[in-house]
Amino acid sequence: MTKNKAIVKFCVICVLVALGITLTFVSFRIPFTETRWVGSIGAIETRLGIDLRGGVLAIFDAEENEESGATGSWAQQMNATVRRLENSLNSRGFVEASVVRQGDSQIRVEVPGLQDASDLLQVIGEPAELEFRASRDGEPFITGRHISGVSIHQSPTFEWGVRVNFTNEGGIAFRNAVSQVMNDPANQHNQMFIMANGREISAPSVNDPNVGMDNTALISGGRGADGRPWTRNDAENLRTQIESGLFELRLTISESGTIPPTLGQGALTAGIIAFIVGLAFIFIFMFLLYGHAGLLSNLSMLVFSILFLLALGVTSMVQLTLPGIAGIILAMAMAVDANIIIFERIKDEFRLGKKMSVAVESGFKKSFWTIFDANITTIIAAVILYFLGTGPIQGFAITLLLGVVISMFCSLFVLRQFAKLYLYINPNNPKHLRLKQKTNLTETETPTIQVKKDRKLKGI
Repeated sequence: MTKNKAIVKFCVICVLVALGITLTFVSFRIPFTETRWVGSIGAIETRLGIDLRGGVLAIFDAEENEESGATGSWAQQMNATVRRLENSLNSRGFVEASVVRQGDSQIRVEVPGLQDASDLLQVIGEPAELEFRASRDGEPFITGRHISGVSIHQSPTFEWGVRVNFTNEGGIAFRNAVSQVMNDPANQHNQMFIMANGREISAPSVNDPNVGMDNTALISGGRGADGRPWTRNDAENLRTQIESGLFELRLTISESGTIPPTLGQGALTAGIIAFIVGLAFIFIFMFLLYGHAGLLSNLSMLVFSILFLLALGVTSMVQLTLPGIAGIILAMAMAVDANIIIFERIKDEFRLGKKMSVAVESGFKKSFWTIFDANITTIIAAVILYFLGTGPIQGFAITLLLGVVISMFCSLFVLRQFAKLYLYINPNNPKHLRLKQKTNLTETETPTIQVKKDRKLKGI
């Protein structure tokens, strides 16, 4: 590769980085589509945690629900109800929601981004007594205790529906009800009726006598109030209504309210400005200490920032809180630290008399395992925190994990490619990289070099 081609490639890289930074912040409608690009920052802002944008608080009183058929001690039923609430919120993207027991018979729920308790009930569903009936006034053959799970489903023809998973007992009861419905001459449309607190929420028709053979049933083909086919939101609403009847205990809201943000938008903006100023000082420091190598590091850090923000924007598990911001800062610090380790190793190799290109290649190779080991231990810690922690702790673990993985990629691969490309532009001037060779080697260094020369002469 010639010097001019290398310069052209660097120019293209800089243009792509500038484009990436622009797409990170701007928002626009994609031409010829109804899709709107909100940028990584816009996507992250929609998932700020409760300490940054506030949310709602609800306290539920729990009491035994005879219809649920739950077994086990009171503590086991309370813990099972807490897990169901957590799973329901996490499946809808509220990974930073907090669900904890309060006293012996209360459950405290805090959810960021919602405006009032009614919004919370739309997310998890108002706790209800769920029943499947063969007629509107008939006896229930399925209750909440017969259902093990509910999920939304999209067919290959893009038709939205809801899949209901039954327990073994529930599957038997459902298949018996299917036979009863299809053989009832008074039920002309073979309908089943799904009721919540005695109110009809759906009345699907049975069109297959073998439905439920695998302990599942798919409710699809629904129509909205205006006659249009079901959308994803329609399917989500039905799933929420069905899930609201699956709690082991009967829940009633005893207290609700809003939680104001503890930082506020102004403080958050000030924090972002401070972060940008700090990053600028890092860029200046790297340039002053390492010259052109510092510029390469700064360029790789910009690539890291773009990829990191993109990952935070598209990962639904991330909901940014103060611990999450701490994870971001720690990951960026580790990315800079990895670059410093590489450059210091390059300095050591060049100081021992190696050519600049050899010193650069050797510096990356010899610093690989140091960086790899340090980051792997951090990744292991982040994984443990994610699986053993809850709420904000999981948010910290996810941001740290994403940041460390991306920083390893940028330090060990992206920066290395930038360095190789730079050597085509400046192959023989170490001053631009702040590299100096020792004029007098110590006694411990001289024999080491001589031994290598002797082995080469002997053909070893």
